[in-house]
Amino acid sequence: MSVSLVLEGGGMRGVYTAGVLDVFNENNIIFPVTYGISAGACNALSYISGQKGRNKSIYLDYSSDKRYLSASGYFTRGSIFGFDFIFGDIAETLLPFDYDTFFSNDMQLYVGATDCGTGKPVFFGKEDMDRRFEAVIASSSLPVVSRIVDLKGFRLLDGGISSSIPLQKAFDDGCDRAVVVLTRDRAYKKSSKPDFPAPLLRLKYRKYPELCKAIIDRPKQYNKERELCFSMEEQGKALLIAPSEPLAVGRYSSKKEELLSAYELGVNDAEKLLDSIRGFIDQVS
Repeated sequence: MSVSLVLEGGGMRGVYTAGVLDVFNENNIIFPVTYGISAGACNALSYISGQKGRNKSIYLDYSSDKRYLSASGYFTRGSIFGFDFIFGDIAETLLPFDYDTFFSNDMQLYVGATDCGTGKPVFFGKEDMDRRFEAVIASSSLPVVSRIVDLKGFRLLDGGISSSIPLQKAFDDGCDRAVVVLTRDRAYKKSSKPDFPAPLLRLKYRKYPELCKAIIDRPKQYNKERELCFSMEEQGKALLIAPSEPLAVGRYSSKKEELLSAYELGVNDAEKLLDSIRGFIDQVS
């Protein structure tokens, strides 16, 4: 029997997850396998490498840097997020990433991205990754504002298009239970309005009709995944960690005070659940 860790995406709301994972690192809470989407995948890297506080520093110290996030970046580098800066300068020099510990850690990581051809999720394991972390970049490449990533024969975009909360994937892979970190409070329900206008999508991605359909259907899919989380919680198969109050942080937020508040909320929420988390893990060990 095994328990997995499932990490939702959510752009800059991922700073909440950073707080939760720092509590996990501090208290030696580990899982045999982690599933991450977009910001969840980014956070998983420093969690698996054991670098408590690193994700917090990335969000608080660099998210307001135009090399990290800027609208003009779309025109100069093809994406509003500066992946060369995040996985280059930050990882190699500014906040060095511990590649040795990450790749030697027995914890497996599966990162989900969306196949533009089918509109379905595709997952990549650590064996598919190197220092560039192209799978994580693909998982974080938001539609319209990011370029398509070519990897392992796939053309990929944001994993959140097809699976924002990959709990079903964890169960499909044989996990019996899962700890799930959400980046929306329990009362949240996504409106039916697509993130981008359908005419724009069909123009930009005219070669990928299934991708367009997946983006348009994303609100319905997202709410369905949340319903699965709550259903599995009722059955005792999932333990959910969700913001105890709505986050002020949006997908593209860079205000330091908002980010810090969301991070601290993640820390506080996780600390309050420590005994429950340990008990949940012990049930399946």
